[in-house]
Amino acid sequence: MQVLTILYLFLIKSWLVPSNKKYINWMLIAFVVSSQIIQFSGIEPIYWFQPIIFTIGANMILVGSWLYFVGLMKNDAYLNSNPLRLTSFWQMTFILFTYSLTYINDVSKPYLVTYNYGLGISLSQTETVMGCFNLAILVLTIASPKLPKLFEKEPFYGTD
Repeated sequence: MQVLTILYLFLIKSWLVPSNKKYINWMLIAFVVSSQIIQFSGIEPIYWFQPIIFTIGANMILVGSWLYFVGLMKNDAYLNSNPLRLTSFWQMTFILFTYSLTYINDVSKPYLVTYNYGLGISLSQTETVMGCFNLAILVLTIASPKLPKLFEKEPFYGTD
């Protein structure tokens, strides 16, 4: 899960305006350091559920999503484009929905597995479905340059 969080933070960073990329850099450093401290101290073993590490990573991804959508509303390059035709918009929307929907599920997984296994399994299916949607959007992100009638090119920011 830690590698996925790091990859999502890098993906979010690629969609941000240059002035906000520094926040993702600091989040990446803080996440790697905090997760290593939590693991090596034995608070959350690497072989079991890691709700504290997931919570830290999910919060950082949600903050990164917030940075993207604020940039979308404030940046002229985005305001002059059609967000529904941008792959970054769909990518960030599905990442936001995935982490919003699965936040409680992943934090409560140790409890659910121990005391209500059936409910835990059914809630995990939500995570699986949203993961499939995210993978489909990643494929569209890669294929978007070949589909110019469906998607617009991402706005150019220049430098701040």
